[in-house]
Amino acid sequence: MSHAAAVNGAFATMGVLLVSTAVTAHRRGGPASPARGAFTAALGTLGVSFLVQSPAARDLQNGLISNLGQLTGNGTTLIAAYLMQVGMVHILHDRPHAGALARRWLLPLVAALVGVTAFFLATPTAANRFTSPDAPAGVVAYYLVYTGYLAVTLSAMVLLLRRYATRVDDRHLRLSLHLYAWSCAVGMLYLAGRIGALVVGRVDPGLMITGDRYGLLEFVVATVVPAIALVLVVLAVLIRVVGRALDHRRAIRRLQPLWEAIREVRPHAVLPVSGPRLRLYRRVVEIQDGRLAAAAHVPPATLAAIDRTCGGSRAARDAAILAAGLAALRAGQPAHDAAPPDEDEPDLAAVVRHLERVSAAYSRLIVEGAA
Repeated sequence: MSHAAAVNGAFATMGVLLVSTAVTAHRRGGPASPARGAFTAALGTLGVSFLVQSPAARDLQNGLISNLGQLTGNGTTLIAAYLMQVGMVHILHDRPHAGALARRWLLPLVAALVGVTAFFLATPTAANRFTSPDAPAGVVAYYLVYTGYLAVTLSAMVLLLRRYATRVDDRHLRLSLHLYAWSCAVGMLYLAGRIGALVVGRVDPGLMITGDRYGLLEFVVATVVPAIALVLVVLAVLIRVVGRALDHRRAIRRLQPLWEAIREVRPHAVLPVSGPRLRLYRRVVEIQDGRLAAAAHVPPATLAAIDRTCGGSRAARDAAILAAGLAALRAGQPAHDAAPPDEDEPDLAAVVRHLERVSAAYSRLIVEGAA
């Protein structure tokens, strides 16, 4: 297999993998959220970036404008970086605040896209000179805009990921987030190497890297550093997926005696394999898990105020506690030694009816808060 065919295969494989993962995640459904939508779109956009930068795709684009694949590939990378940043802020902040931040960051993205496009079109340059030390000044300006935007975005991602890691109890997710942050840091090394090769020789011609030394630097910057970042991302995914799977299997084994004892007396409570009833069970479990986590973050003074204002309505009280707890979680406030929510429902049907009332009260509370 020729070198060009191998490179084409690598770019096409990575692009198709990312795009298909994004499409599958979108079609699979699950709980819709701005964060999920942003990360899914980011995966798809990164996939497109790989596809348009493959040598075969570049050859097709060269028929329109020389080296057009450079612009389309870098442009889609900028968009993907913005979408990842938007996804992270939607995890760390409530929707209004996250939306405001996303709109604020949209202007720098548009400015960066306009800037790289303008410098690219104003400085027609062959592909073999686009990253060389003697590249035209317009190409250097192109990379300054490109790497500058990505450097700021990656720095923000590192801070956001580390902040998110301090809030999670799942050790596998926490380690994965740190690995993602290190991957972003390695990405900044790539940017520094890319812009350094273009700028250092212009500052001091004696420092210009040429010949074999430039070939080695280009190999390290364009191949080794991205490979390290990719390995860190793969490790992060494997640690989270495999680690959680092992924890779940271990927990299932430990819960087996308890589950078997309950199944003998209440066999109808065993989860079905599929269908609406299973989805209802899962939804109830997920809601109850969230209620327990939220209630632990409500300060005692807030809890006392809720008791005074909600009167005898248990659903309104539970909705207010949930709203206060979720706000505390978003703000990163510590947990308190609070009693868990009162639960006296005898079976799943009663729990569902109570949660329906809580959901209605919560919706009213949000509407009143927004008014």
